[in-house]
Amino acid sequence: MVGVEVVGFDLPWLNALLWLVVGYLLGSFPSGFLASRLFGGRDIRQVGSGSVGGMNALRNVGPVAGILTGLFDVGKGALAVWLAWRLGSGSWAPLAAMVGAVAGHNWMLYLGFRGGKGLGTTLGSLLVLDPILALVFLGLIGLGSLVTRDTNVGAGLAALVQPIALGLAGGWDPAWIVAGIGLAVVIAAKHRPDFAAYRAGRRRMV
Repeated sequence: MVGVEVVGFDLPWLNALLWLVVGYLLGSFPSGFLASRLFGGRDIRQVGSGSVGGMNALRNVGPVAGILTGLFDVGKGALAVWLAWRLGSGSWAPLAAMVGAVAGHNWMLYLGFRGGKGLGTTLGSLLVLDPILALVFLGLIGLGSLVTRDTNVGAGLAALVQPIALGLAGGWDPAWIVAGIGLAVVIAAKHRPDFAAYRAGRRRMV
């Protein structure tokens, strides 16, 4: 792998910062906005929940926009992690790229920091990082949704478990634990309104 080195010493934190930024820029690609404009003639930020994600596009713009948004959201997370595996140095690179991509999707640079909720981009990142983690993530969403009877809250709860899931997968390597914490924070932050609505007995749209 190509790493950032100075006088023969690898700089993992510098590599992590670099791939965090690269991941953020890739994650900021406004797939939901573009698909909704092209195939529905609508601004996804102005319909439904206002989330720039696949479920909002599917429900409020149309199946073509929804499916394309979902595929691109998964794809940009997968691309970020794959590039980091190929070009980065050490385990920090792909993990940082994953967190950066999800943060970029949630707060898109190109849309005034509006975005989605990070689930598709997280799934794509985990598919490349470790497919078993992707299956665990989906299973946790399903379990949380069954227990709470609310898919939004279930997804938010699944995010909170990621430090443990990634820690186990990485043999409790600090890089994996930190990445899990970062992932939990950037996803759960976008689900705070869902938690509040659930506590108040209200349902929210994805």
